[in-house]
Order: sequence, then structure tokens, then C-alpha cells
Amino acid sequence: MPVSPFQIYALLPKTNCKKCGYTCMGFAAALASMEAEPEACPELLKPEFAENLKKIKELLPKGEKAETGLIITEERCIGCGVCVVVCEENRTNVEIAAGKGPRLGDAAVLRVENGVIKLVTPERCKRALKTPVFCRACVEHCPTGAIELVG
Repeated sequence: MPVSPFQIYALLPKTNCKKCGYTCMGFAAALASMEAEPEACPELLKPEFAENLKKIKELLPKGEKAETGLIITEERCIGCGVCVVVCEENRTNVEIAAGKGPRLGDAAVLRVENGVIKLVTPERCKRALKTPVFCRACVEHCPTGAIELVG
């Protein structure tokens, strides 16, 4: 379950100094969507906020995020490949559509590598197109919740 900006906001200094480029609520939203790093807030780096900084880092999504808004949490992935097969962009490849998965040279959006899912060609994802299509197939079919969407 993605973290709520309100959970993060509760731990911020709430000075609205904008030294990070945001108000505190805007910064909380940027953190939740992986658009910013906690260290961008100079107030959080002060000793009196060390415990809050630690809690914020624990709350934040772990994984990689691309312009697609997908967050992949490798620790949750079991490498089943369901997301690879249900991805419409991957299914343009006949082998993937047949459930065989992409070969190394194939320009697939998602691929299982070393037992976990990887976003290998994010620019091919429908969510990253110039006019994005808000597809959720990989998220909805992931049996372990290893793929989430933000933004």
C-alpha cells in the first residue's frame, strides 16, 4: 500500500520554508511519489529531527520508479512473470503473448531477471507515452503487490 503524504507530513518540521522547493505538504507529496529525497529538506537534517528523518525513510517506498509511475518492490516479487504476460505492450511480441516471456534482445516493458521483475524499457509502457494511457494491468494482476503506482 503506497504511503500517504499525510503520514509523511506529520513527521515534517512544518516550517514551509520552501528551501527544498516545496511547502511542507508539497514536499510530503513529492516524497510519497518518489519525486524528492528526504535529504532535500535542510530542516530534516537538523539533529532535533533525526528520529523523524529515520521514520520518513522507513515509510517511503523502496524500489525503482520510472516516468511510468510504477514502483517495483523487489523484496515482494516472486518472479512469477504474470505482469510480463498481462502487459499489453509486451503482448505485441508473439512469444510473450504465448506465455514464453521475452528473450534478452526483445524490447519488453517488463522482464524477469535473476528471479525478480525489472522495468527494462519504461518508455514503451503505455503510462509513459506522450499521451499516457493509465493502464493498471501489471498492478492488478501481481499476486504479491510487488508493483504499485504513484503519481
